Amino acid sequence: MTAGIVDIVIDTPGERVANDYFDSIGLTDEWIRRRTGVAARWWMDPEVPLEDVAARVCAPLVARHGERVDIAALVVVSSSTGGKVPGIAQRVAKSAGLPTEVLAFDMNAACSGFVYGLITGLSLCRPAGAVIVCAVEAMSRLIHKNDRNTGCLFGDGTGAVLLEDRPEFRESSWHAGCDGDRADIMRGEIGGGIQLDGMQVYDRAVRTMSDTVKRLHADGIKSDVIIGHQANTRILQKIREEADIGDAVFVDCVEQFGNTSAASIPLALGTCVAEQSIPKAGRMTLVAYGAGEAWGGVTLDYDLTDATSPRPA
Repeated sequence: MTAGIVDIVIDTPGERVANDYFDSIGLTDEWIRRRTGVAARWWMDPEVPLEDVAARVCAPLVARHGERVDIAALVVVSSSTGGKVPGIAQRVAKSAGLPTEVLAFDMNAACSGFVYGLITGLSLCRPAGAVIVCAVEAMSRLIHKNDRNTGCLFGDGTGAVLLEDRPEFRESSWHAGCDGDRADIMRGEIGGGIQLDGMQVYDRAVRTMSDTVKRLHADGIKSDVIIGHQANTRILQKIREEADIGDAVFVDCVEQFGNTSAASIPLALGTCVAEQSIPKAGRMTLVAYGAGEAWGGVTLDYDLTDATSPRPA
């Protein structure tokens, strides 16, 4: 597979919620920052359809590239859409301006969803073709906001990337896995809140993501950028210590967004592009761990030289 990331759009619609929101339940800003790294998160209006939010980041990619390349597929990743049938991908495709011939489908792999979507999208890229992978999450609709264990952790947001097959891109690689016997250590549903076994999640997240980075770099080809699922700064710091990352830029944007599940990696990547804190082109490794239990990582080339506006107009 010689496709890579060539453009990105991200968005955090709704209200920015700082840590002082949780003063009433006895969680201070200092405590939340020390335990999680989170300073604020964004919560959407609960009445806004997720397909509208997703279409807002996909539409600029279609407008910028739709006449230049054949966008053959759209993968929409989410664990917070609420409904089962129909999914939202077809409505996102229509609203974003994609033709009716496009392959569009939903995917749910919890916090690993964007990585799973990328692996799938890379396999769908044809020569001189392109695929959009979009992650959209409204975790505020799953949590109980006054839950001292989980209320302060999660935020909302969306991001979409364009994968394009280019001759100058090198082969991508991926590693993924799952263990259904551990499904109970993280679970949640609309209206039911989120329950998680904090210690098990921490240990498993560090172990699986560190191991995945090592496996992906075993061929000796190092990445310029490493972005892990933005769940918790302490988890990211431990991965940075245990994985062999060399001189790669290791990204931590937890402070700005909290845990946005599948949307966390594209939000972090788009933020780096906007802040010009990573090379404009090179190779990156993206790695995630989430409920299911599911984990995975992908290493691929990218060229974001022209991605100067990662936020929709």
